[in-house]
Amino acid sequence: MIIVSLLNLVENKTGRVVKIEGGHGIQKKLETLGIRNNVKIKKLSSQLMGGPIIINVGQTKIAIGRGIANKIIVETNE
Repeated sequence: MIIVSLLNLVENKTGRVVKIEGGHGIQKKLETLGIRNNVKIKKLSSQLMGGPIIINVGQTKIAIGRGIANKIIVETNE
């Protein structure tokens, strides 16, 4: 098992959320998007020069900022 931030997860790979770093506000915001512990997330794409990270949570595609993606810690087998 490899533990990385969502920002560092390789594109088209899936990870399971193991930790969300940050305060109550960021955790609540991510929870409303369906991102919480033990949820599987697939990183679809990211831009080289900045810009949002596109992820798939369940059947929903979500764009999140790089700073928030760096606070989402995932576990992956790949």
